[in-house]
Amino acid sequence: MPNMNPSSIYVAEDHVAIRELLCQHLEMMGNYNVIGQTNDGAEALRNCVQLKPDILLLDLNLRGMNGFEVMSRFTDYGWAQRILVFSSHVDASTVRRAMELGAKGIVEKSAPFTILMEGLRAVIGGQSFLSDLASQALRQSLGSSSESQSIMDLTPREIEVLKLVAEGKSNKEVATALNIKLKTAENHRHNLMNKLGARNAADLTREAYRIGVVALEGSGASLSNEGSYFSQK
Repeated sequence: MPNMNPSSIYVAEDHVAIRELLCQHLEMMGNYNVIGQTNDGAEALRNCVQLKPDILLLDLNLRGMNGFEVMSRFTDYGWAQRILVFSSHVDASTVRRAMELGAKGIVEKSAPFTILMEGLRAVIGGQSFLSDLASQALRQSLGSSSESQSIMDLTPREIEVLKLVAEGKSNKEVATALNIKLKTAENHRHNLMNKLGARNAADLTREAYRIGVVALEGSGASLSNEGSYFSQK
């Protein structure tokens, strides 16, 4: 049954056939209202700032301004964006840079369509989402040499807070979920940033994946070439 209040989505994808097919499918589902689409990075930036969609589905290989540049510019305009990166290239450096620039989710184009839909639902719901491939790339890039020590440095409560932060929860939401005061949640977050050398929520999310607080098997379904909705570019 169609959603009476569909989420607005803007699609920035450089391949016309993929973009049009994807937009048509999203509209047919009834849960999404596609309010714009483009293959141009500058146009995506301009339109998202103006239209403020609930989520931006962003390819990194766009005409003119690439996806990384688009994400880096959003802070200049003050748009509290929810971005799901949808790219052919999901290696360690791509995942880390996208997360540093504020991406809330990353899915590769070779993933089954169900994984893309899972990512969209998670990001729209305020959570972070990495496909299995993206999670693996991130864990490999960060390494595991200090993993055990990092976990030992954290209290059980800090681990709970870290997991919630990785899910995209605000300090207020963390406080509600754990039935603690807002100030206590803020202190836990501050302590986590000091212990893990993090500067922001994106850093904390990366650390949560690195030390295993957010399990790989919980981030997305198993990926294979069979049944992939889109083929790699």
